[in-house]
Amino acid sequence: MPAASIAPAESTNSTPQASEPCPATIGPTALLDVIHGCLHHRSSEWIFLRELRVGTGFRNSAAQRLDAFALNCFPHTSMKRICYEVKMSRADYFCEMRNPLKRRIGLRYSNEFYFVTPAGMLEISEIPIECGLIEVGLCAGEMTVSGLTPAQAFTYFDPRHTMYCRMTVQAPWRETPGPTWQFVAGMLRNQQRVAQGPPPKQPNQQRLPFAEINVLEVEPQG
Repeated sequence: MPAASIAPAESTNSTPQASEPCPATIGPTALLDVIHGCLHHRSSEWIFLRELRVGTGFRNSAAQRLDAFALNCFPHTSMKRICYEVKMSRADYFCEMRNPLKRRIGLRYSNEFYFVTPAGMLEISEIPIECGLIEVGLCAGEMTVSGLTPAQAFTYFDPRHTMYCRMTVQAPWRETPGPTWQFVAGMLRNQQRVAQGPPPKQPNQQRLPFAEINVLEVEPQG
């Protein structure tokens, strides 16, 4: 396994100081925000893609989408590729467990595959052997690394939202073939969409006023 490391966004010896309000509930977007900010915040090292569609073209309209995909840009890390699958409920998670082919694409294109869930939702024994688990939670008061157990050593803080992500189960490294051109095209299209931003909002339809037209009566000749 390459010696690549995922650097924390904030030193784990300090207490997180909130500069933005903490969200009342943790949603899928918040989970990925924390993953991005804590594990892949160095844009010179990582390319972090959300809602990555695997494939292009209309014939692949049903192509699978990966919740998040991270690519390390440094050759000495073997261009490490990590796939993230967000699960917000146990029902959703076990629905996927009954359909293992659903994560086949994510496993195919990544070296490490992680499920991302709210903290405490799953047990370690419920994670498949080929996958890892990252939990995201809210920092409780003066929470610091000194109060964490040894099993929670891989912990990274996001001080912007007073949230943390914990690598509860380390995913095993898997040697996989390189991406296909369709996958590369999907990555480029994803980045293009992010750079362009959301499309402009369509103007509201307005009722056009009818102008009064004076009709001149013309007498017939003859």
